[in-house]
Amino acid sequence: MTGSTPVSDGTTAKVRAAMDELGYRPNGAARALVHGQQPIVGVIAPDTAAYGRSRMLTEIEDRARASGYVVAIAILDPADADGVSAAVEVLLSQPIVGVVVLDYNSYDTVRLHSKLGAIPIATVTNGADADADVAHVLVDDRAAARAVVDHLLDLGHRTVHYVSVPYYGGRSHPRELGWREALDARGIVPPGPVASDWTVDSALMAGAVLAADAEVTAVFCPNDEIAFSVMRSMHDAGRRVPQDVSVAGLDDHPLAASWVPSLTTYRLDWGWAGRSALELLIDADVASTADARPANMLLPRESTSAPLV
Repeated sequence: MTGSTPVSDGTTAKVRAAMDELGYRPNGAARALVHGQQPIVGVIAPDTAAYGRSRMLTEIEDRARASGYVVAIAILDPADADGVSAAVEVLLSQPIVGVVVLDYNSYDTVRLHSKLGAIPIATVTNGADADADVAHVLVDDRAAARAVVDHLLDLGHRTVHYVSVPYYGGRSHPRELGWREALDARGIVPPGPVASDWTVDSALMAGAVLAADAEVTAVFCPNDEIAFSVMRSMHDAGRRVPQDVSVAGLDDHPLAASWVPSLTTYRLDWGWAGRSALELLIDADVASTADARPANMLLPRESTSAPLV
């Protein structure tokens, strides 16, 4: 495996075939110790642009550095199965002690596990198809969405509209599922969601569609960035937020409190999620005794109010 001792090609092929069959990987911590290197924690993520992921990565890196680890990040498109396999091979060529997978449910988990072999893994999941056999941290998107929609309904809105975004495998995003569950629980038929994606231009167009509908008095957006765009579209259409339309998001983006009007949102404790996932990987004893309650909370602000009579 190391090339430090002459071995025939035939023997090398047999050993590597056995390694592939068993899913064997050299112990990253032991290799790092022998060569005087810092052990590496791998992180796999679809991208780093989303606020939640960037916040988790910051916490993972800070916590890893304090514990004597280096972090190697692999940005892998879940839709590119061959690219995922190739990138994992590159990642595992380093002295990896384990891997944290963000947005775990977005990947072909069977294939991912086959490539990682016996490498320890910890994941961050939003509850969709969570793998009970894998150490994981739950970020409960559905519960967060229900809390936001319940807040809007408690203010007196008859229904809440939603800006839908694509999710992996053609499924409904867990935040959309939470929106539907909150309305269903009160006997309200969910109105047709307005399709968008995660881009600003698409969110502006979705906001324009909602602004043109005089029946719309409350909108729940799957994240704060989309909510900002929807509020802009409402402004451009001459509809006031919150007097005419209440708008709420999810995540508690750093700009949410300073936006005008300030944005009602639900804070998901992304820092806790990243920190907890890393602790599950490198120090399970610490993870098991740590406070397992994230600081999640609904944050009512100026962008939502009771509808005008």
